[in-house]
Amino acid sequence: MIRCMVMISAASCLLSACNGPTKVGKEMREQAYSRMDAVNAKLIHEQAMSAFETGQLEDARLLLAEAIDRYPGQASWQTLMGRILLEQHRLGSARKFFEQALEDDPESSESAYYLGVLHERWSDDVRAADYFEEAWELDQERPQYLLAAAEAKMASGELEAARQLVHDNLEYFEHHAGLRHLLAQIALLSGDHNEAVMQCDAARMLAPDDQQMAHDLAMMRFAAGDWGGCLAAIDDVRYRWSEIPPLLQRCQARALIASGRSVEARVALRDLCAATPNDPSLWREFGLLAWEVGDWSTLAEAATRLESLDAFQWEQGLFRGLEIRNEGRLDDAESHFQELATTFPDHPETWAILAGVRMKQGDLEGSRKAREMAVKWAMNRSDSSTVSGVYGTHGP
Repeated sequence: MIRCMVMISAASCLLSACNGPTKVGKEMREQAYSRMDAVNAKLIHEQAMSAFETGQLEDARLLLAEAIDRYPGQASWQTLMGRILLEQHRLGSARKFFEQALEDDPESSESAYYLGVLHERWSDDVRAADYFEEAWELDQERPQYLLAAAEAKMASGELEAARQLVHDNLEYFEHHAGLRHLLAQIALLSGDHNEAVMQCDAARMLAPDDQQMAHDLAMMRFAAGDWGGCLAAIDDVRYRWSEIPPLLQRCQARALIASGRSVEARVALRDLCAATPNDPSLWREFGLLAWEVGDWSTLAEAATRLESLDAFQWEQGLFRGLEIRNEGRLDDAESHFQELATTFPDHPETWAILAGVRMKQGDLEGSRKAREMAVKWAMNRSDSSTVSGVYGTHGP
């Protein structure tokens, strides 16, 4: 009887053990569930990435939030969430995810880079440069990090620091057109026009199909006073891309004027004015060129256009006064330029022309006084003869 009771008790224990999980069993089951969670989270992450790449930002955010909740601690996922929020202009929330990613993985160059992008959005160029430089230090295989750091330093006014940063690392990317182009921009902002041309020319050779670099080379040659080189660069743009944009057309006209090719410049400006008749700055330039070449009908047209556009009041008065003077109405011209000089006393051209008009009237004393005012307001002009020659007292 006792033996039977023992056997029944043992059987009960055995059955109990079979029906309930052991400690090892529980751990194995939890590990299996964890592995399944990780697999499912990664699949959801892939869906989120696909949604992000196709511009479905809110779907991407919701999917990724689920993936992060299932499988936290993934720095690259935190970074992706920050990027999604950045695109949604939710900058404060994006910052938290980027910072969390960098905390989870201090070697995450991508997180540091996007923190730099975030601070650029906030116009905090100094902090942005710090993060871009950190990203560059973490991964020096990505020249875009170096470019971003240098550009942020430029934006904060640290031109020499930006130049030095690029220059110190240029040997690793000597054939990178973007870095050469950046050096050209830094040189241009620093006033070193010859260096700007040299670097932009190098960038242009490294990226012959980059239209923006071709445009910039023309502009930089113009800034350096290389009129022939500027015109050649513009011809190259026309040859490669069949047309030149309005900005380069204007640059071309100015280079033609500066190189003494006024007739060609006049044709170029006429075409520009016809294409954009409501741009007052073009009519201003066209009028000044017309004055230089003695094209009085165009000068009158420019005056009328500026009056209708209510722009460049001094130039309006200048052009109209020159038209009156050309018609031989000296008394009217004298009154007109006297009024213009009273309204805009700091323009030496007005005083110089007034001096010439008064001289033709025989008013030598009035002419002398007007000439003295022209000398007073002329920049870097030390004598009245220089002022007269430059501002056309006796010219057209």
